[in-house]
Amino acid sequence: MSTTADFGITLTQHVMRKQVLHPSARGQFSTLLTQIGVAAKHISAQVRRAGLIEVLGATGETNIQGERVQKLDHIANDTFMKVLRRSGTVAAMASEEEDDVYYVEPHRRGDYIVAFDPLDGSSNIDVGVSIGTIFAIYPRKHDGEVTLDEILRPGHEQVGAGYVIYGSSTVFVYADLEGVSSFTLDPGVGEFFLTRDGLTYPKTTSILSLNECNEPYWGPWVTPFLNQIKGRNDEKGRRITDRHIGSLVSDFHRNLIKGGIYLYPVDHRTGRGKLRLLYECNPLAFIAEKAGGAAIDGQQRILDKPLTQLHQRTGLVIGPQDDVDLARRTYARYMD
Repeated sequence: MSTTADFGITLTQHVMRKQVLHPSARGQFSTLLTQIGVAAKHISAQVRRAGLIEVLGATGETNIQGERVQKLDHIANDTFMKVLRRSGTVAAMASEEEDDVYYVEPHRRGDYIVAFDPLDGSSNIDVGVSIGTIFAIYPRKHDGEVTLDEILRPGHEQVGAGYVIYGSSTVFVYADLEGVSSFTLDPGVGEFFLTRDGLTYPKTTSILSLNECNEPYWGPWVTPFLNQIKGRNDEKGRRITDRHIGSLVSDFHRNLIKGGIYLYPVDHRTGRGKLRLLYECNPLAFIAEKAGGAAIDGQQRILDKPLTQLHQRTGLVIGPQDDVDLARRTYARYMD
């Protein structure tokens, strides 16, 4: 992994340079990524001004997930939809905030389908905690009208995925079929500059990320797994520490950089997880695998899970390959 920041390369230059390496490409993927960058700049500006322009708090509405819609949720969703609709690269969009798929008009239709969570962690907006946008990119299967089967697809059919963190700085991370790159927004210039290329997961887990107050609702495999991880701390030193922000995208980003495993297990009372497969888990699993990590629902690879509903939920274990494999073996021991 390159650790030396190359502030001379912008997001646009980076994706265009990659396009040159693939002469058969039509250029829409590169355009799509740069337009997502444009949307992220708009959202970042709104997040930083939220308290001043009175867009903190809830709208009074409830989204399809049964969650209170924050004002910034609404702004971020509208921004993403408008920018991508006009980009000429997208045929349809699925948003965590929308009940149904949005189909782009035929004269604007492009080669890709995008699924996104416009503002992950929005319950943290009012207290100034880092939040973010998550997106997944799928290629069209055929020309003509978009069909639902083009959207309800397993995650391994993605050709790109990424996220944007709005925190102490605005960071844009994306993965394509070749690897993972990270960019940081210079607000003075108004550009994302390449700061890390060829990002890979540290092989050693040093951080454990989960809400341990949910322990009464876990299946029987989770506590034994956690005990194995925590058991690495001994009199010789502390090797594992607990860090849980409560914004999935922020927890994932920290763990990707510093080496950590994130868990949100299935609730044994309902038999389902909380996180959305299409908008959250599939794109982060794609990034994790391209960075040398792994992601499962407890037993099954996230990217192989069949998708039958737009707002389908799942459990998630995501992090370094070895400890995700340990979680899978522990699950098999206690659940089979």
